[in-house]
Amino acid sequence: MPDFRNITAGDCIRIPAGIHHITEPIRIHGNNIRIVGEEGACLHGTVRLSAKDFSETEPGVYSAEVPYPVDAFYVGERKYTMARYPKYTDPDAVFGGYAADCIFPEKTKDWADPAGGYIHAMHRHLWGGYSYRIDGKNADGTLALSGGWQNNRQMGMHDEYRFAENIREEMTEPGEWVYSPKEGRIYVRFFPGDDPEQAEAAVTEQFFILEDCENVTIENITFRRSVRTFMETREPLLRSDWTICRKGAVLLQNSRRCRIDRCTFRDIGSNGIFADGNCSEIAVTRSYFAGIGASGLCFVGHPESVRSPLFEYNQTQSAADMDRTPGPKADAYPKNCVVEDCLIEYVGTTEKQAAGVEISMAYGIAVKNCTICHTSRAGINISEGTFGGHRIEGCDVFDTVRETGDHGSFNSWGRDRFWHLQDVDDRDCGAYAGLDMLSPNVITRNRFRCDHGWDIDLDDGSSNYIITENLCLHGGLKLREGFCRTVRHNITVNDTVHFHVWYPDSRDIVENNIVFRPYAPIGMPEVWGRTVNGNILYTPGQKTAVPAEALQRLSGQDEDAVSQGIVFASPAEGNYSNRLPGFESFPTEFGVRYAPLRAAADTPVLPEFSTGSPERSGQQTDGICTIGGVTLRNIADDGEMSVYGTAGHHGALVLAVAEESAAAGRGILPGDVVVEYDNRSIVGVEDLHPDMNWQREPVGILRKQQKMCL
Repeated sequence: MPDFRNITAGDCIRIPAGIHHITEPIRIHGNNIRIVGEEGACLHGTVRLSAKDFSETEPGVYSAEVPYPVDAFYVGERKYTMARYPKYTDPDAVFGGYAADCIFPEKTKDWADPAGGYIHAMHRHLWGGYSYRIDGKNADGTLALSGGWQNNRQMGMHDEYRFAENIREEMTEPGEWVYSPKEGRIYVRFFPGDDPEQAEAAVTEQFFILEDCENVTIENITFRRSVRTFMETREPLLRSDWTICRKGAVLLQNSRRCRIDRCTFRDIGSNGIFADGNCSEIAVTRSYFAGIGASGLCFVGHPESVRSPLFEYNQTQSAADMDRTPGPKADAYPKNCVVEDCLIEYVGTTEKQAAGVEISMAYGIAVKNCTICHTSRAGINISEGTFGGHRIEGCDVFDTVRETGDHGSFNSWGRDRFWHLQDVDDRDCGAYAGLDMLSPNVITRNRFRCDHGWDIDLDDGSSNYIITENLCLHGGLKLREGFCRTVRHNITVNDTVHFHVWYPDSRDIVENNIVFRPYAPIGMPEVWGRTVNGNILYTPGQKTAVPAEALQRLSGQDEDAVSQGIVFASPAEGNYSNRLPGFESFPTEFGVRYAPLRAAADTPVLPEFSTGSPERSGQQTDGICTIGGVTLRNIADDGEMSVYGTAGHHGALVLAVAEESAAAGRGILPGDVVVEYDNRSIVGVEDLHPDMNWQREPVGILRKQQKMCL
């Protein structure tokens, strides 16, 4: 391994072929430096162990002292499993297996001393996950826990989706191990035939830290086996759902014109690459990311660059007190960076608030010709509108949101200065909606497929987007409240455009898109944006175009919308080119183009056509009941779950409240969701008694996704 301590400008450092073990990150300061790996050069964040380091402490259990905290254990090419309850049995299940009782005294009584173990849990609403360190046991037998700061919308752990890890008593099978922080030792049950001479323990969080660098290139290096950082993920990213840990296998801080090319990141415990603060013209090209504990790549600025920042979802401010100066306040944010020709898969293996590419407080980040798939959550996430100018182009993003919920293959928020201002009417919010964005975000010529959410999900306040020529294969395109979105020439196979709770006079344009089903509106104003028109409802067998009355009825616009059959070039092969005006040159190739990675990349399942028109949100009539002057029904589908912020399809939606009723006097309003009554959880209207007294007992509701007790 070369000596990096005395690097000077113009140096070219070559890393020889073979595996090199490092126990602390290599820090680079300087300019015009090239770090190149010979073919087969690989860095492991591990220490090597040998057979003589291990002693048998009980039949079949071997122990070794390690001079660093250990977070992962390997023998040869095999990764051992940190002992857990329940066992990892199903790769398609949340966490690979879960058990609600992992925190119950009835189970934990079997654990003599669980201190140093962990509890991992999904967020109650599946908006990411939480992790907790077990500090011991309380007097009543419950676990003493610290942590749970990995999500910026604190609602507690999920009632079912959780598991315990690093528990000695659960180490019962070959291939399992635990680490004792008190003893500084690992305990392991070897697989028969595995050679302890090939054992490695992961001890390093990061490999390279580039600080104040310019024109530094890292080429042709494989980074493997680093320590997880989930207990350090606690810094909130404005009013997004995220917290972040500013670490990665490669961390860039205040650096310019640096490039990472033809590198591989495998079995990384933290983020793959993190561009922190004032980084500009960073390029990540032709690189492979797989088995990443947190996010593949992060471009994250600092709050000091944002005017009037707020940090938690429920925080608000007034226009009178807000800084109204447009644009950023300081230069501490990434800008004009690119991720191109990369394959990013199996990210969020530990942390569930993770993405293939995460962007926050940054400007002009381009993600081009990348394949992003097999993710716990979104493939690409933009956390807010600071500072726009991003471009997502030519990407193939699919098999996403595998463990979380209410997200999309592309996911964004726009909880910027204008959002939920205290002293501004919704009709006037548009005057403030562009303050934080220097230019629009562009999403063009991509292919998205999300089977557990939306293909493209523009959530709370997402504004100033241009969305054109995207192929959406399953979940359609969602537009929640925001301003100045232009959506043209997209195809939503087997789905549609989901219009959710728009602002009046939002200045949105949705035109000339092909939808396979009628729109799915929830809580829309009388007039939808600036223009909703000219959209095409795909109708097999309809040889001549006729007015699309189903679209016109829903939008009250769409005077030029038509219903017709469309001949696509070869949808079974993913080619949706057609002869409709505006669609002649519709893209047919997506994802990574670099030949070695393209050959290794998966592709999404291509759907068979389905054009049914099920009852959509806001149209459900079954199950409506009136109790004490309050008309209610159950949450209908994922769309309403998203709009109202419920945990699954739980709660009773208030449709109307009689003026003189006790409920009206209590302050219950149409659009509220009753989630508790008399301190009992309400799953649906069937949990509400016909004779219930709205005035006497406490009522828990969700209003604009915020829980209140009336």
